[in-house]
Amino acid sequence: MEPSRTPVSESERQILHVLWDLGPRTVREVQESLVDRGQSWQRSTVITLLQRLEKKGYVSSDKDSHAFVFKAIVSRDDMVCQRLSDVAQEYCAGASTPLLLAFAKRQKFTPDEITQLKNLVKELSARPDKDQK
Repeated sequence: MEPSRTPVSESERQILHVLWDLGPRTVREVQESLVDRGQSWQRSTVITLLQRLEKKGYVSSDKDSHAFVFKAIVSRDDMVCQRLSDVAQEYCAGASTPLLLAFAKRQKFTPDEITQLKNLVKELSARPDKDQK
């Protein structure tokens, strides 16, 4: 796993959600999507947040066309994994099993999600021991 990056703020996370959901976007497109989601930030605020995310290593920018196009370079899954690893380290001395069990016991899953979990357990069980970390 990659070393931890500087954490993102709630505002930066909202920007990442746009890029994860919609793919690469210009500042204007990100701002319009945020408006559609109930956020009314000024263009300068969106630019500042995108620049911060780029500096922290979460997004990259490309100016091949008339405007900068920003894209997420850290996936949602990578962010979730890192956050869960941080929680496991903080509360479970780095062990992931107590974290997963505590979450699973209190969560309500749909039948499809239960099937996905069963398939994941089968897949993990079939892996050689060295690949399970």
